[in-house]
Amino acid sequence: MDEPMAKNMSFQREYAEPYDWVAQQFKDWAFTLTTAFFYYNDYDFMGEDERGLHRKAMAAFGGITPSYHIELLDKPTIYWDLHSLLLGIQMMFSFMLVDGDQPLRLCKHCQKVFLGNRSNAAFCSPRCKNQYNVYKSRGKNRTDGGDEE
Repeated sequence: MDEPMAKNMSFQREYAEPYDWVAQQFKDWAFTLTTAFFYYNDYDFMGEDERGLHRKAMAAFGGITPSYHIELLDKPTIYWDLHSLLLGIQMMFSFMLVDGDQPLRLCKHCQKVFLGNRSNAAFCSPRCKNQYNVYKSRGKNRTDGGDEE
C-alpha cells in the first residue's frame, strides 16, 4: 500500500481507462504541442496580447507537478514519484518538447510530430523536405506566369 498508485495499477490484469478519457488526454497533449509550435513559429507576427494568450493557454495545461526524492546510492540519484501513468507520459512529453538537442517537432510539410535529430530540423524525412520544396517552387511558377508541367 506504500507504493504509488501507478505501480499498483500496473499489476491489475484488467485495468483500463475509458476510451473517451484517453482520447481527451491525447487532444490535450496535441494542444500543448501545437501551442508551443505556433508560439515559436509565428512569434514575430504576433502581438504581445496574442503571445500572452499562448502563455496562459500553456500554463493551464501544465499544472500537474510530480514529486521526487533523492537516494544516496553510488552517486546521488533522483527518483520520480509519479502517481499515475498519465503523469509519467505527460512528464516525458514535456521533456521531449523542451529538449534542445533532439526536440519534438511538427513537420513543415505533412504536419506530423517527429523527434528531430538536430535542433533546427523542420521536416520528418527527406521525402517531406523534397515534396515541400517541389510544391513551393510550383507555387512560384504559377505566380510568375509560368506554365505548370
